[in-house]
Amino acid sequence: MSGEIVVLKFGSSVLESWSDVPSAVHEIYGWYRSGHRVIAVVSAVGRTTNWLIAQAAELSPSPEPYALAELLATGERNAAALLGIALDRAGIPARVVDPREIHLTAQGKPLDSEPTLIGQSKVQEMLAATPVLVVPGFFGHDAQGRLHLLGRGGSDLTAAYLASVTQAKRCRLIKDVDGVYDCDPAMALDAPAHRYATLDYETAIRVAAPLIQPKAVRFLERHGASAEVAGLTQRYETLVGPHDNRMEPGRSCPPTSVLLLGLGTVGFGVYRRLRALSRQFQVIGALCLDPQKHEQEGVPHEILHGPDSRITLLAPDVVVDALPGLEPSRALVRHFLERGVSVVSANKRLIADVAPELEHAAERSDAVLKYSAAVGGSAPMIEAVRRLAHRGEIRSLEGILNGTCNYLLDRCIAGLPLEEAIEEAQAKGFAEANPVDDLIGSDAARKLKILARHAFGRELVAIDMRPLTAGSLAQAQRALRSGQTLRIISRAVLDQGRLLGEVSLRALEAEHPLATVTGEWNRLIVTSLNGPSVAVSGRGAGRWPTTEAVIADLLDIRHREARAPAAAARKAVERSQGADFKP
Repeated sequence: MSGEIVVLKFGSSVLESWSDVPSAVHEIYGWYRSGHRVIAVVSAVGRTTNWLIAQAAELSPSPEPYALAELLATGERNAAALLGIALDRAGIPARVVDPREIHLTAQGKPLDSEPTLIGQSKVQEMLAATPVLVVPGFFGHDAQGRLHLLGRGGSDLTAAYLASVTQAKRCRLIKDVDGVYDCDPAMALDAPAHRYATLDYETAIRVAAPLIQPKAVRFLERHGASAEVAGLTQRYETLVGPHDNRMEPGRSCPPTSVLLLGLGTVGFGVYRRLRALSRQFQVIGALCLDPQKHEQEGVPHEILHGPDSRITLLAPDVVVDALPGLEPSRALVRHFLERGVSVVSANKRLIADVAPELEHAAERSDAVLKYSAAVGGSAPMIEAVRRLAHRGEIRSLEGILNGTCNYLLDRCIAGLPLEEAIEEAQAKGFAEANPVDDLIGSDAARKLKILARHAFGRELVAIDMRPLTAGSLAQAQRALRSGQTLRIISRAVLDQGRLLGEVSLRALEAEHPLATVTGEWNRLIVTSLNGPSVAVSGRGAGRWPTTEAVIADLLDIRHREARAPAAAARKAVERSQGADFKP
């Protein structure tokens, strides 16, 4: 995946504990799915640095500087590793990078140095292979290989330096506030606090020293560069750089109320993340088959609604559809869209079969229908196809769109019978209780149909599907040549005005870009008529990758309404008036 670079820095104020790490994943994923390559710089979690300093002080009142530097750097290393693990769980292609790997050199005092050199070609090489790099901030190494810290708050300097040498489009310092204010917003009682929209270097050092490391500001000044101070998953910021000081009123946006349709694998994952994002979202209802079961899992009784409830009387800002099958999903989603309530759907059958009808309903009521989670899990396939279709005509789509079958093939190639591989996939949450749609190709065909709409602007009517059975797998394995591997490939191609589609088991040579996609990972290759092919990857099965896509859609809708507060308030009144449910 190619794209402009954005550097994101996550400080200890937003990573107060390990449980905050998944929220950083949401921020990173939003930039990744918009087509950017991401360098994530992390500080130590919470008060780890202070705790490590106290540990050292118990042994010595004046610890040896290089030994202390090594000790304190473990905080950033630990945070980077945790973020890497969380990104992998969410199915986002990422690599944790040691500063030695990119030859990040620092000079000065061991506890207060400056970055002086980096292997730019190495960084670019890594970003070409993996779209997200996680770098522990705060330290580098001198020419002799000894570790040097960049001073208190040095992760800000790491981020500014990396943004400068990689010519990143954005350098965004993520804090626990959504910008620099003229006074503490929490303490502004007599008059509202105002945010700096833009801030010059000198004023930043004077008013924002607790937020931004002064050394980082001086680095920006020397290079005529800018950095943004922003909140986690927020779309407002203060731009620090060669600008005049300009104020704007602070904007507060109450939590977005969410109604969940379904509390299964995906729905319950979304519920758990929304509870962790309580400043942005409030779950006001959840439709489920067995309320008592979910009450025992810790879901509050008052938000649980069984199948016979009057769920349509609720007035949410957004509905999340995590139900299986066409009904009752279709009737419920249409009902809320017609009321002007935006919907995020993970229901691939619903979107494949009736998305045009639902999009028409959304357009009439000024609601939004989003469904990134219906295709590819955390692989941002719909977003990539939309971007490339906007730039020019697309010739073909080719990819691995069913993570379940990909996982099954890997296990069968390793020697497991197909039936046992299916049982294992079900136990790990990669396969449904009844995986027939995966095995006959229907699941992949639905996803291909959705992608084809965005790529070619028309319906993919005929799709040739060849089922995966023990017999077809054995026959394909006997025909394999040395170095080849088996993959189920979904393909749509525009051929002399005809749109053709197929889902089939194919033998791929080792150098084919889809041959290396393993387990439940998905990859899509989009080929334009007049440009190079572009590939996007991510986990295509499991609770957390699909949850990640749902949360990203929810954040997009929240940001849309935050940009137009008057319209959002009007729509909220209209939603609260309700309407009769017409299935």
